[in-house]
Amino acid sequence: MSHGKDSLPPIIRLQYRSGDLIIKEGDYGISIYKILRGRVGIYSQSGDTEVKLATLGPGQVVGEMTFLGRAKERRSASARALEDVEVEVWHPERLAREYEEMPPILKYIANQALKRLVRMNKLLTKLSARKEAAKREAGRGRVEPGESQRQFYRKEIDRPFEYRPLDGPSHVTLTGQVKDISLGGLGAVVSSRNTKIFPHERGEEVRLHLVLPDGKEIEGRAKIVSIRRDKTPGRVFLGLNFTDMTYESKKRLGFFLMP
Repeated sequence: MSHGKDSLPPIIRLQYRSGDLIIKEGDYGISIYKILRGRVGIYSQSGDTEVKLATLGPGQVVGEMTFLGRAKERRSASARALEDVEVEVWHPERLAREYEEMPPILKYIANQALKRLVRMNKLLTKLSARKEAAKREAGRGRVEPGESQRQFYRKEIDRPFEYRPLDGPSHVTLTGQVKDISLGGLGAVVSSRNTKIFPHERGEEVRLHLVLPDGKEIEGRAKIVSIRRDKTPGRVFLGLNFTDMTYESKKRLGFFLMP
């Protein structure tokens, strides 16, 4: 069906069952999907490893990279329904008109942001694949605990953070100071008094909140992989590996770590 100059392709709604593939990496496609209900996992293939890049929810968009790239390119990642999902499907013609009417400076800014996002996604895929490979090797007894953490680019910072035990009451919130951070985890110094409030043992999971030096907030879950006395009396040093992080937090951290 052809569309007149002022006619635009209709917006349609589709539903997917848990496990259904919405977008397949490597396929050609132009549609853009807005999630109305449910959660969608974003994956990328790295060799023989499928790397999970993000989990998206209602209000977020899938497939926008094709439109922003302004070219007929293969899908750079797969999208799969993690539960029953309903999406709104947009044809890029609906957005192209508004995009073309943008002032040149805004187009330039959008294109620069896109280039950084593409670089960050490639970095996330590469580092996540290394992490998964290290986990498998650790399961075979070939990697020392915490070794996979060292495969990530780390940046030194000095920022306060809050954390609490994963299954503990919400009012139990402890504080410490993050000393270095990577896409894989962080190193932090905390008061030895904190260890008397709940066990700080290897394998213990915590929820944490951190504001990066650029003012962006990071939230997620992390597992304690090492604990040792700090050089400052009355303090201990924790090594933590991220086990779960929101898509927004992962994106913010990726941008912060980029050279």
